[in-house]
Parts: sequence; structure tokens; C-alpha cells
Amino acid sequence: MTKAKRSSRSSNRPKRKLDPSAGESRDSHPLITTVIFDLDDTLYDCVGQRVRAAHFHAAAAMAVAGVSASPDAIFQIRMRAFEDDPQLSKIDEIVLDHFGVPAGEREKLVRASRHAFFTSPVGNLTLFPGTLTVLRGLKQRGVKIFVVSFGDPDTQRAKVAALGLDREPAIEKVFYADTAHLVTKEAIFRSILRNAKSNPGQVLAVGDRPSSEIKAGKSLGMHTVRIRGGEFARLKAKGPEEQADFEVSKIDAVLKLPFNFGKS
Repeated sequence: MTKAKRSSRSSNRPKRKLDPSAGESRDSHPLITTVIFDLDDTLYDCVGQRVRAAHFHAAAAMAVAGVSASPDAIFQIRMRAFEDDPQLSKIDEIVLDHFGVPAGEREKLVRASRHAFFTSPVGNLTLFPGTLTVLRGLKQRGVKIFVVSFGDPDTQRAKVAALGLDREPAIEKVFYADTAHLVTKEAIFRSILRNAKSNPGQVLAVGDRPSSEIKAGKSLGMHTVRIRGGEFARLKAKGPEEQADFEVSKIDAVLKLPFNFGKS
């Protein structure tokens, strides 16, 4: 995919009414004063730089916790399951089914796997080409930028630091959604709306996962863009509530979308 395109279902949905208070008119593109970026596979290549290592870390934890197989053998099954469906809950169940783990022993093994996966050591990480250009270009236009990271907070903070985003002046704030405390993307997005004092109709949510940041953004009335790549590239939207307004293959295409980026 080389060009930004409208969602294939967008023509089948009722058109959103223009909101003059949000800076919209029939003769102009929607005004965007705030942009929320997901972190993994949106601002950097998580699947290429971290996912395989995290799955091996999880496989080793499962072996220690009681699965009767070597870390290498468990890892092979995990990656085979990953190719079919990258969602972590399904991968764990497939591994446990494969090795015939009794139902009564599964909870502790899943817990060990997920903890190891989300706390996998952070090494050197590199932003996608064009990421800083987009962030700084939006900042120059007066747009407020927030980053949302989902997972173990300590690990996510380490990733943000490794990428240099904790000291990037274009970013207003990084928010952390903690999987252990069931903090959702929607809850984080609501916090950002309060923090930025933004009208949802002037906010753009950018991410790669239909069921997470895209669904959360749409539920709150935000505009949405899906980066079609990375760990969840093959996942399809389950309904209009997960269908992004636009899909792009590279982050630098965001600036070319039909939005008016700037101050209200």
C-alpha cells in the first residue's frame, strides 16, 4: 500500500455531520488541533525490533513455570500461532493445547507468559523513518501531540526512553495504559481530552490496531487513521466501530491526509 486511502467501508456508513464548532465547513478539511499517536508499530517497528524476542522471553517463562518442553520448542509453536493470529490470548491457548496442559494448570502459565512478554528487556530501538518529521511538522503548525503506550508501564517507559521520545519537545505528554490494571485506551483517550481541553471532533487518533486505538477513537467521536503494518497488519476490522477513516502504510503519509492541521 503506497497511497493513503479511505476505509473501504466509509462509503457505507452514514456521513458524519459537519460541526462548525469543531472548525469544519463544507469548503474546508476538518480542523485537527490534537493528534494522539499509538507507540508500538505506529512510531517504530515493534514487530521487527521486539516481538520475536518478547515471544522467546514468554516461551522461556512458560518452560520454567511448568510446560513440559524446551523454550525453543515452545517458541516455535508460539510463532506458528502468531502467523495465524497475533493476539496474545489466542497464542497462549494454542501453546497450552499443543502441549496438553490440564485446565487447572493453565492460569499460572498464562500469567507467567504474559508477564514475561510485556516485560521483555528493552534494547536499542529506532523510530520509523519520517516519524520525527511528522511530529515536528505538526508541532510547528500548533498541533498538540500525545503518545499512548499500552503494556507494562516500566517496560513502556524504557521503550519511550530508548526511542528518545521522553525528551522530544514536539510531544506534550506520553500516557501509559497499564495492562495489569486493565486501563483501556478509551480511558486514556478521555484523559487526553481533559488534558488538552480538546473537542473530540478536532482530534486525530493514529494507530495500527482496529480493536484498540481505532475503536477507542471512534467511540469518542475522533477522526482515525490506521497504520497498516506491523504485528496486527492482517487483522480486519470486526465492524464499522473498528474501521478507520483512513489507512496508510507509512507514518509520513499522515501529513498528506485531507485535514487542516493547526490551531483552532
